[in-house]
Amino acid sequence: MKGKNASKPVKSFRRRDLLQVGAALAVHFGLGRRHAEVMAAGLDRLLSERPPVLWLQGLSCSGCSVSFLNTHEPGPLEVLTEIISLVYHSTVSATQGEQANEVIDRTIQAGDYLLVMEGAIPAMPEACLIGGRPLTGLLPEAVRRARAIIAAGTCASFGGIPAAEGNPTSAMGLEAFMESVKLPTGQRLVNCPGCPVHPAWFVGTLATVLARGYPKVDPVLLTPAAFYGHSVHDECPKFYYWEKREFAEKFGDEGCLFKLGCLGPLSHTDCPRRQWNGGVNWCIRAGAPCVACTSPDFARRKDFPFYRKGEEVHAVAYKEEDRLEAAQ
Repeated sequence: MKGKNASKPVKSFRRRDLLQVGAALAVHFGLGRRHAEVMAAGLDRLLSERPPVLWLQGLSCSGCSVSFLNTHEPGPLEVLTEIISLVYHSTVSATQGEQANEVIDRTIQAGDYLLVMEGAIPAMPEACLIGGRPLTGLLPEAVRRARAIIAAGTCASFGGIPAAEGNPTSAMGLEAFMESVKLPTGQRLVNCPGCPVHPAWFVGTLATVLARGYPKVDPVLLTPAAFYGHSVHDECPKFYYWEKREFAEKFGDEGCLFKLGCLGPLSHTDCPRRQWNGGVNWCIRAGAPCVACTSPDFARRKDFPFYRKGEEVHAVAYKEEDRLEAAQ
């Protein structure tokens, strides 16, 4: 890692910047001072306890892992080597083969770890194997013994692309899987959807869970209200075009991107304020419609493409009154 903090000892970073980091996270989330203190307390607890984290992957592209490695304030080096004890991750860990199986089994038997699930869970056992063992056989005990469970990304939360209509694996999200094997989700599972999940959503949720326990979540989606309680549509910089009913007819045009497939009214994140890649850019600012990648319906229907040419081509799946009800 290069830059002004590259040679700074991590312990010095902790003492001097912990409250500042908590405040920075809260600012990124558009939260107040109380939440800044919660973030700082959670990071402090992470630093002092270094709780074991078991990260399992199902049907996925590893995009959420890549996104997590782009975490900013704190950076990936601090998170992976100083803040948490990542006991296993199939993409990041050097451990492989039988040794990996032993690490997974030992961690599950010890219990009291944080379980992170990335990717969808297939009902077809042979569709996803970990060390030659079906994920569906390993996961129930892993969930049962975990201190808390975080579903990282839309695939883990709701099924996502692997659960698209017509898929042969009958893939599902972690909540649906837990219900299918009669494991409780309440006060245990937190969904952090996104394709991919934003690193700040994940790290912020991790810190919040450890600072004060189970966070306030949407009662249906189990998404943290602090991070997923904002309508992309209502905070969109092109909202004034929507109000004037001025719509872009092709990419690059001025105007609201609604007729080009923007699903901002169905997406609830703080992307307009926090953006991505350290605040560099996000979909709308880059000229692309929001595809509601945090929605439970993301990529699920064959007859509903991500992009439309206009309202004549494909009917919109929501009305204005539906959007207003969802925002209440």
